[in-house]
Amino acid sequence: MLAIDITPFKSGVHHVEKRPDPEEVELEPDEFEHLYVQARLDCHRDRILMTLRVQATATLTCDRTLRNYKEEIEGTYRVLFGPERLAGQESDRYDEVRPFDPSNQEIEITDLVRDTLLLSIPHRKVAPGAEEEEITTQFGAPEDEEEREEDIDPRWEALRELRDEEE
Repeated sequence: MLAIDITPFKSGVHHVEKRPDPEEVELEPDEFEHLYVQARLDCHRDRILMTLRVQATATLTCDRTLRNYKEEIEGTYRVLFGPERLAGQESDRYDEVRPFDPSNQEIEITDLVRDTLLLSIPHRKVAPGAEEEEITTQFGAPEDEEEREEDIDPRWEALRELRDEEE
């Protein structure tokens, strides 16, 4: 679980940096490493506007070559922690509203960090240099008859002779 202690914060803008382990945000350590979280908290009496910037190194599988490679990913997310009456409201200033009680001592951000990272993974994952690699586009038996004949196992020679007799 990853949380930010808000007890020392008074009204105003505060910055928090964290370097959590992947397990703290419910991610696989063999898929994500070097997590870095920057949070900007704009605190007021009964609400907190948080802007998260999350970075990590992800191990991805290339869509072209099926080889694993590492890529730096980054994402941002803005969430308003405020009174229940604000829940469900939309704004250009934030992406989501979550309920917040001014008596809370910490804000739990595990799912915010995890989801921001997962949504930052590119849809098309192409390893560096994979675009230049030659990819086989033809499958199955070769088109050339001579090439096909040379590949036949010699134990099948008798069957090939029977086929040739019928033609």
